[in-house]
Amino acid sequence: HMIEISHLTKRYGRQVALSGISLHLAKGSITGITGANGAGKSTLFDILATLDGNYEGNVFIAGCSLKKSKSLLRKRIGYVPGSFSLYPELTVKENISFFSKMYDTKSTSYHDSPFWESLKDFENKQADTLSGGMKQKLSMICAMVHSPDILLLDEPTTGIDQLSRGAIWGELKILKEKGTTIVASTHYYEEFNHMDNLLYLHEGRQLFFKPVEEIRGSSEGNDMFYEEYLSRWLKQ
Repeated sequence: HMIEISHLTKRYGRQVALSGISLHLAKGSITGITGANGAGKSTLFDILATLDGNYEGNVFIAGCSLKKSKSLLRKRIGYVPGSFSLYPELTVKENISFFSKMYDTKSTSYHDSPFWESLKDFENKQADTLSGGMKQKLSMICAMVHSPDILLLDEPTTGIDQLSRGAIWGELKILKEKGTTIVASTHYYEEFNHMDNLLYLHEGRQLFFKPVEEIRGSSEGNDMFYEEYLSRWLKQ
């Protein structure tokens, strides 16, 4: 397994943000995380991205303990947080160049990215002039300049039009086929169809972690089925 999480619990004083999360994610898989705001999604991303090491339980990436091998594993992880976090006054190319230097990698490696094809015509535009979809593609290129094994995406398509969301998922599928392990949170039910597994969090608890095929069953094509399925679990 690329990612192994066992009995992961995170507390902020008396408040429990995550409670006993356990799951295994295979290499080259796409795992979706869903749940209401405050369910613990961003907390889980901060832990997986090595930004928060104050937790109970164990997290292993490629067989290495996240707590013991933080700096080593950081080189294998790419993270796109929920809000646009690049330099708005720098151009597309300057942002990519900055992150390439930070990761000490070749500044032309991004030419192989599936996201670059639609961005290359904007390479001299300032990042803050890009559309929402293009900003997200730039964020993903910058998160992947060091060719990480794992890509963490906290709500990568929120607020982006449906056509752009579909294009982003098409490009993420190419990365998956190349062996990248992707973990992405979303509120859009139709995006579950791009996932291999779905983790449903509610108030820090893991309601379920299941293969999407098993959830969908014979309801393919009816995305509202997911809403009914999730609401049934909330009532249990």
